[in-house]
Amino acid sequence: MNINQNSGNSAKVQVALNGSRPLSTIKDKSTYNEIFRGISRFHSVLGIRERSVRLADLDSMGALGVTFISGHDGKSTGILLNQRFFDRKKQTIINDIKKNQYDSGFKNRTNAPLQHTVTHELAHATWNASMKSTKAKAAGIEITKLYHVWRKDKKKKGYGRYGESSVSEFWAEAVTKTIHGTPDKYTRVIKRIARKYKL
Repeated sequence: MNINQNSGNSAKVQVALNGSRPLSTIKDKSTYNEIFRGISRFHSVLGIRERSVRLADLDSMGALGVTFISGHDGKSTGILLNQRFFDRKKQTIINDIKKNQYDSGFKNRTNAPLQHTVTHELAHATWNASMKSTKAKAAGIEITKLYHVWRKDKKKKGYGRYGESSVSEFWAEAVTKTIHGTPDKYTRVIKRIARKYKL
């Protein structure tokens, strides 16, 4: 979820941010390691600009993760993962994501379910429709065009409904599929756009 300082949830994010804690406090070290692998995988495939990833109480927003956007430039000031959801045993989280996110058709199906949310939020930190820099605007033209083509494609496979909700959510879900899913014509274009604009 991409939240900017002018949205209705910004006060909730600020409270969550103030009470946040480091990922290293996750009790199940295999869960911590899997999240850390997701951050490393993102870095190896697309590079990384966002280094502030923490746990926080996001229950009031009903979100597994948020990227908080502040200022007028639309840049990320950090990523928060839902502590209640992610401070559990690795296999419990994987089973929950498969059942409630993948099997329901809500999110893109990937080969790294536990890494999905952190990858999705890292993607929001690299580009979102609020960003105002010249390269972000130029990338936005190509991403928006791809989004409209993708939405009309009735034969696409492996994508969930969440990516249809906005161009920013499309970007985050398509990047997640690019990094952890089965490659297709859309993931190849996503990777090209990310590299072209150094997102």
